[in-house]
Amino acid sequence: MSNDSLSTVAVIGGGISGLAAAHRLITAGAGEALTVTLIEEAPRLGGKVITEHNDGFLLEGGPDSFVTGKGSVLELAAELGITDRVISSRAEHRGAYVWSRGRLHPLPDGLLLMAPSRVWPVLRTSVLSVKGRLRVLGDLLLPRGPAGDQSLEQFVARRLGREMLERIAEPLVAGIHSAEPSSMSLAASFPRFLDMERTHRSLILAARAAAAKAAASDSVTGRGFSYFASFKDGMGELSDALAKSLTGVAVKTGRGVTRLTRSNPGAGFRLTLDDGSEVQARGVVLATPARETAALLSDVVPAASSLVAGIKQVATATVTLVYRASDVPGLTGSGFVVPAVERRRIMGASYLSRKWMGRVPEPNFEMVRVFVGGSQGQELAMSGEARLLAVAREELAGILGLTADPVRATTRAWAGGLHQYTLGHVERMSDVESALSGYPALKVAGAGFHGIGLNECVQSGRNAADAVLMALSDRGSLRSPDLLVSGGAN
Repeated sequence: MSNDSLSTVAVIGGGISGLAAAHRLITAGAGEALTVTLIEEAPRLGGKVITEHNDGFLLEGGPDSFVTGKGSVLELAAELGITDRVISSRAEHRGAYVWSRGRLHPLPDGLLLMAPSRVWPVLRTSVLSVKGRLRVLGDLLLPRGPAGDQSLEQFVARRLGREMLERIAEPLVAGIHSAEPSSMSLAASFPRFLDMERTHRSLILAARAAAAKAAASDSVTGRGFSYFASFKDGMGELSDALAKSLTGVAVKTGRGVTRLTRSNPGAGFRLTLDDGSEVQARGVVLATPARETAALLSDVVPAASSLVAGIKQVATATVTLVYRASDVPGLTGSGFVVPAVERRRIMGASYLSRKWMGRVPEPNFEMVRVFVGGSQGQELAMSGEARLLAVAREELAGILGLTADPVRATTRAWAGGLHQYTLGHVERMSDVESALSGYPALKVAGAGFHGIGLNECVQSGRNAADAVLMALSDRGSLRSPDLLVSGGAN
């Protein structure tokens, strides 16, 4: 065991959750006898939050935005001094479409994801049949449903009808979770809707109240930004700023942890790296994806390992295409989603050049990003660049009539890149925490556990770091020479 591995603090993993944990450790632990080592298996930091710049084109490898109302990303941006880099979506191109029954239809105005805040847009929408529109309004008359977790399918079909589920709710949710409505846990994925029903009885009444509250402020979020926001130079600005903030942190990329075991009594944990070296640890934050987390927990907490291993992961892929603006038929809005019942091969597309300023070098180009994968597109998502590109172009031709050759095309595929929260996920995570309770300085964080969004990933990393700091402080270990914090690619 090398002397340089016996640091006061070390962090393994450089995804957004691991970076947030490391940043929290060096800020919340300031003044303590702490140093931090960051070890990441990939050759770069940031995980799926990656932005490529090429000849003036800005290409996102992962998320292209974050939700401003939840706060964690904006709070972190303020800590990093990059709030002035946050941009709102372009107001002139807001509004999305849904492909249904052979054509694109505008989504009804006033939707809070799947809950209408206004009645008239629902009554006028062409996405739903007359019967489907009237069934949505039945929500105003229905009583509260049963308490406890339920699937997205059960909840939306009961409150708003099956047509609303299939034509609007499922494709909107698929763009976030790529989940099967019949098995997706609402309590884990969208607990807000259960709260809305419990508090207001009706989703429409609850959405109306939420819209009125938002209208009382000067902006959608009350923070001066649109509901979705990004950064001037792409989402990679966030991960880059986090990486640069880790002053004094020893960063080791291209190194993975293959095994986590208990060290001698009172000495914490031992991590074995893929180069055969070992690191002694007092505390560990595992911010790796569920599969890797389960493997690393197997020796120390087998019960937690088996529970985490049950968290489902699916592959996703994107195809980013750049066209000459003159070759693209009139695009409207910010993009479209495709319901699974349409049996097409893509989940939707986003017009990044219309959503955000600065994604193309001049207004003579349009950038379209196509989404592939989820529960129904696993084989296609991992089929390789040539097939992904061919399918994306064929689907855009069928939906938009876009047959021109792109001037630039980029694909990005993530094997197991998206976690799915199936029924019972909340209870599963409670059991994981219970199994880990005997090791207060061992925590899990990341998209596999308490939310897949950027805000949730950032907050989970911060919470895990706080918990480890508290556990070690209570034990007087902060002044010990061998604290380790392990993060991951989330």
